[in-house]
Amino acid sequence: MVGTLDDGSSVAIGDLNVAFILVGAADATLLPFIPLYLFERGFSAPAIGFVLAAAALASFIAGPTWAYLADHRLGLENTVVLAGSIGAAVALLLAAAHTTIAVAAVTVALWVARAPVISLLDAIALQRLRTASRVGYARIRLRMSAGWAASVVLSGGLFQVAGLRLIPFVYAPMALLAGLWVWHARTRGVASQRAEPAPNLPRVRRLNPMPLALIGFLVSALLLGSAFAATSNFVTLRISILGGGALLVGAAAAFQALTEIPTMAYTHVLLRYLSHRMLYVAGAGVYLLVFIAWALVSDALATALLKLVLGVGFALTYVGAVLIADDVAPLHLRATAQALVKAVSGGLAPVIGALGGGIIFGAFGSGAMFTAAAAVAAGAAVMAMIALPARSPRQVPRPSTII
Repeated sequence: MVGTLDDGSSVAIGDLNVAFILVGAADATLLPFIPLYLFERGFSAPAIGFVLAAAALASFIAGPTWAYLADHRLGLENTVVLAGSIGAAVALLLAAAHTTIAVAAVTVALWVARAPVISLLDAIALQRLRTASRVGYARIRLRMSAGWAASVVLSGGLFQVAGLRLIPFVYAPMALLAGLWVWHARTRGVASQRAEPAPNLPRVRRLNPMPLALIGFLVSALLLGSAFAATSNFVTLRISILGGGALLVGAAAAFQALTEIPTMAYTHVLLRYLSHRMLYVAGAGVYLLVFIAWALVSDALATALLKLVLGVGFALTYVGAVLIADDVAPLHLRATAQALVKAVSGGLAPVIGALGGGIIFGAFGSGAMFTAAAAVAAGAAVMAMIALPARSPRQVPRPSTII
């Protein structure tokens, strides 16, 4: 697969597609099952919330630090390789941890290692596309959802049969494989070393960053990420309490990915009619509906099937957030901008979501927790509408083909 730019140069997109698939497949063996893993290791719901909050806080701090190293020292691809290798090593330590304190500490360390990988892949993808056609990003990102969908079902079935203690031994080699693939691409000369525009490209006028809009969007991302984290962490326990096992938990995660893929594939069509802001707000509206439905249903299969709808919302909000972050970022700080948004939505927000979700779930039950999440998602949509302009800043278009 090659993405062709109008200056005669070409960018091999194929290796990047594979990297997204591998990272999605690796994460699918860990993220959907970590609450169950901690529960099996003796953690209560509030304790699970505390551990995941601590891990998210550590990720929030580590993400921008990793991004600074990527932008100014190591380069994007080298940082992905380093983070993947460290993550694989730390995951194996999880299997060797025998006390609850050790399990909690290693979980936090694993989140630190994982912190930069997705934001850096996003920055690399946007760099490959240059300023030609950023809507093509979604067609690259959907590969991660595809890898997730295939892997999470197989993982769920494996853990259902062999036990959740197998998680570190499955995640570690897959995380290492993803890092090694990026190294393979880099050594072939496919990947550049810095997130900079190609020197031969004509200069494109960028609008000045909009600090007030960015701050408002970060608040929105914090709210939506908190609601998403609370529901994602504890819907797993809800399915288990209602009689579902690891296989159904894995299937639920696959359901979400299955609808993410076609939604991302057609976001370029939606973006003919919707601004980046409205794409994001539409996704937040889908979250709101799903959270309300989760508060009302009391069947494990129905709870899992609602993930099909959630996948649409995730695709819209994720792609919208990446494009909004790129709108306000200088070209040479793309990694930093993506890391900042993800540090808030995927680092700080899960701290609030995990702690708040655990407390509400434990004290008032799942219905109250899902209802509270719906209210927070509504607030996130309103904040985005207020903070962001009606139409997203546009760059001068140049033809691009992605095969």
